[in-house]
Amino acid sequence: MLHILNEGNPSCEPYDGGFELTCDVCVVGLGTAGAIAAIAAAKRGQRVIGVDASSIPGGVGTSGCVWDYYYGAYGGLYCEINAEADRIVAEGRYIHSTKPGYKLSYSTPVKSLALERFFERYGVRTIYESNVTGVLCDGKRVVGVIIFDGGRFVSIGASVVIDGAEGAVCHLMGLPTLGGRKSDGKTARFSRTVGVMEYKRMHGAWAFNEDYANTTPSEAAAMTCRWASSHPCLAESYTDRTRLYAVGREIGLREVLCVSCERNFLFTDYLAGNCPENVIFYTFSPLDNANPDLWNEDEDFQDWQFLCGMHAYGVSMGVCPEMLIPRGMEGILLAGKHIGTGHTMTSTIRMRTDMEKCGEAAGVMAAMMCEHGCSGLTLSREHFDELRGILAESGCYDPDNDRGICDLNLPDDPMWKPVPLPKTAEELRETLGSEHPSLGLFAVRLGLFDADTLAGWLDADGLLRDNAAVALGMMGDRRALPVLREILAGEPVVHIYRSPHKYFFPWLETTELCNFTKAVCLVGRLGDADSLERLREIAAGDDKAAEWAKASIRKIEQKS
Repeated sequence: MLHILNEGNPSCEPYDGGFELTCDVCVVGLGTAGAIAAIAAAKRGQRVIGVDASSIPGGVGTSGCVWDYYYGAYGGLYCEINAEADRIVAEGRYIHSTKPGYKLSYSTPVKSLALERFFERYGVRTIYESNVTGVLCDGKRVVGVIIFDGGRFVSIGASVVIDGAEGAVCHLMGLPTLGGRKSDGKTARFSRTVGVMEYKRMHGAWAFNEDYANTTPSEAAAMTCRWASSHPCLAESYTDRTRLYAVGREIGLREVLCVSCERNFLFTDYLAGNCPENVIFYTFSPLDNANPDLWNEDEDFQDWQFLCGMHAYGVSMGVCPEMLIPRGMEGILLAGKHIGTGHTMTSTIRMRTDMEKCGEAAGVMAAMMCEHGCSGLTLSREHFDELRGILAESGCYDPDNDRGICDLNLPDDPMWKPVPLPKTAEELRETLGSEHPSLGLFAVRLGLFDADTLAGWLDADGLLRDNAAVALGMMGDRRALPVLREILAGEPVVHIYRSPHKYFFPWLETTELCNFTKAVCLVGRLGDADSLERLREIAAGDDKAAEWAKASIRKIEQKS
């Protein structure tokens, strides 16, 4: 059967046209993950065809000018490609984009040329400026794709198809996704990036824009044009210090809809400690999505980002083979942000090195499926040790990358230093009594401490009392209400915490604690009708506290 989109909706029809091209592995989308997937599969001797809508490989990480990705776990096949990029820079024809003491960064021509050299070395056939328009299936098994290339349709038969195009192949088949956030289905914002040459070094300059979720094609096009003509894509002036080098040809989507996979690892799983087993690689990233309207996010994410204030910390995430296999399907694997993580956890795989690891894992899995003549699920069950062994040889799988929670102000080359959560009541008391209670609050959120311990500190002075009330409120314990109401009765008080460890980004070094806004959120969660009058006063303002107050008013009125 041929799966296509008919007026934007998935449909299928009989197909008996055969294949013009055949291969072992067809990679649709040669972006950050897909390019590495193609190389990984070809390196194991498979015949690989890679197709991409762009004219060069690497996706947003190259032609999109998103060169300067900062976090991510270390190790893997990408290191060989980066070494080739270093050799290209050493030839003297290109300017390096890496800042001394910073993560490796390669400009568009350098990284794309390095990828092309690896394509040539391992015999990857590439078809650029082409789009996938159909998917060929035999029942639940994907057997090929149809692409539109140079004014004609070309059918490609493959033993395994890798969807590295942010779910485009799966979308054509109408496969279920995990959706956006619960409140409105939205995904995270996109960004536009330009390359700037400054002091004989090139770097990417970006700005967050709107999001494409729930928009029509014309609305999305209008947003693209609007933001392409605004800073940093079109600055008022450029000087000798900051010269425009290139405008990103691709839009950086911080989040795409995740395909429902044989194993989905959601944020609720992370909070419950229900982490994947049989991990084949780890990722590392701040757990954020850059959406400024946190009052519309799920409460679990509000707990992490807002109530606990964990934006200055990063987390490791383990990925197992089943997270790359669309549920109920055979002959297809995923490589990229659209693997089975869901709205919140997808931010942990967006970093360049982690996307490259994902591509390598998908490429090796595809090659092994061809070698053993098996499905992805059979591979993960019967050949897992072999798979992880291959990925361990390149450094893609490295148990040292499983670091839990790390302080983003504490580099530990090439990773970040883990930080422990409070383990005793005394450690928790010390943390909650400070201007930086994040780790203590998150320990409470994980259920490491009982409510009675916190309730015993509601009679204390200062921050210990206020932070204990926030922690209790986050647990849903109404004993927090008297203190929360008292906080709301006053004016907002902001406490500034400056990390003793200074790193590259100032927004990590300095954090603010405002229990006033947290109290606004929590009285709504607790359905405190006695706080309605004060909430309406706060809602009349024009700041974030006002938006939180509006959300709390809605919650209280719904409960009553």
